[in-house]
Amino acid sequence: MIERKGDRRLRFGAGAAVLLCLLAGCGPTDQGNGDNPDGGPGPASTATAPANQPPEASNETGGEPAGMAMDASRPVSFTIEALERTSKIIETGLRDDRTLEVPPEHEGAPASWFTGSPAPGQRGPAVLLGHVNSTADDSGVFYNLDALEQGDRISVTRADGSTAIFEVYNSELYPKDEFPTRAVYSPTPGAELRLITCDGFTASSGEFVKNLVVYAKLVDTA
Repeated sequence: MIERKGDRRLRFGAGAAVLLCLLAGCGPTDQGNGDNPDGGPGPASTATAPANQPPEASNETGGEPAGMAMDASRPVSFTIEALERTSKIIETGLRDDRTLEVPPEHEGAPASWFTGSPAPGQRGPAVLLGHVNSTADDSGVFYNLDALEQGDRISVTRADGSTAIFEVYNSELYPKDEFPTRAVYSPTPGAELRLITCDGFTASSGEFVKNLVVYAKLVDTA
């Protein structure tokens, strides 16, 4: 069952218990005009990354039937037509302490593909991280990501010239201390995509207290 809030976000049940993962990079900002009551992005740059080590990659999917997938090829750009958003994709991995490296924090920074996850289009959950950056315009690569609805499409252009086309099927807000590691990283029978950014800016603390995760599955190729 889908619960809509303000006709902007999809809300699905949390389901079974998940592993918890603290999120780093959603730290203090130096400006703000008040709390954002609907959990929308705040006015300053954000980064998004689980603060502990992601689980090791696995191909085990619990016996589920295989879904659509492509051969591996690194992503170079993406387009979200519903947001009129196009951006290149850079690559980020793990820091020396085994935490996720985040994209650059300057205004207009691109999204990054976490290289410890499958390439978009490859079987499994590919992870893209991005900043919000602004509440006033679309300078943040994942600005207004919460406006995506079920059925919206995300096209990822890959280095081999192919395009992986994903369809949004879920969008969830999580408190930073309840990040759903298993839901984000667990193997999937087909190719899927996770878009992750910060959300829930509060001016009283100058911090983003939540994270937004958009879930999408591969539905077509070009």
